[in-house]
Amino acid sequence: MSEQTEALYQLFEGVWNGENPDVADELVGPEYVIHDREIADELRGPELYKTLANITRESYSDFELAIDDEVEEGNKVALRWTMTGTHENGKRVEMAAIGINRFEDGQLVESWTQSDTLDLMKQIEAE
Repeated sequence: MSEQTEALYQLFEGVWNGENPDVADELVGPEYVIHDREIADELRGPELYKTLANITRESYSDFELAIDDEVEEGNKVALRWTMTGTHENGKRVEMAAIGINRFEDGQLVESWTQSDTLDLMKQIEAE
């Protein structure tokens, strides 16, 4: 496994799954940006990365992200991942997503993510 892919596994376990959020301070560049989240207009770097994870984890108890697949080319790593958790309304949900992550000098500097939010909303609103 390359250093870039290993860094993403560490970020998923440490930040998203809550084991060691401070790992973002080392692995996420100071100007990190994610292109599909409004909060990126206000924050950058490790603070943005940790805030995104915190906001998401607050909405789902027993929240977990699992990497299902990865492909690397040059300074980019694409991941297919699955989020699972129990929404604050008590419903158990699962969401699939794909993200492309760009690295510079060993740090994550840019991400693009496409998530199946329509299916997630259907699960949350299901009776």
